Amino acid sequence: MSCFSSEANPTQAIGDSMRLGEAKRLASYFDANLELRIDPVGVDYPSVRASQAELIMRSFFKKFPPRHFQPSDQGLTPHLRYATGTYWSGSQAFRVNVLMRQTAPGRYRIHSIQVNE
Repeated sequence: MSCFSSEANPTQAIGDSMRLGEAKRLASYFDANLELRIDPVGVDYPSVRASQAELIMRSFFKKFPPRHFQPSDQGLTPHLRYATGTYWSGSQAFRVNVLMRQTAPGRYRIHSIQVNE
């Protein structure tokens, strides 16, 4: 089973958002504040508002347009989920790590995104 394969699991929509470079759709899964680290553009915020994180992701997708997103792993505990994958822009590959935390029963929000070269 792919780590981005079930609509009941938010990782499906998150993976699709990365694959298509849709910052607004991705941001709909952000927690109110989240950790955001995007090495290729020098972003490293231990806590940033969701609205600001959306603008940063939009800028990242514009600078590095998506060619492909390949999910690779996922895991969960009773209150956390994580997913990893590789984001391709042109010939460049970036490792993406997403950590989600449970904010209500059955509802997970992105708490951390890291994009590394």
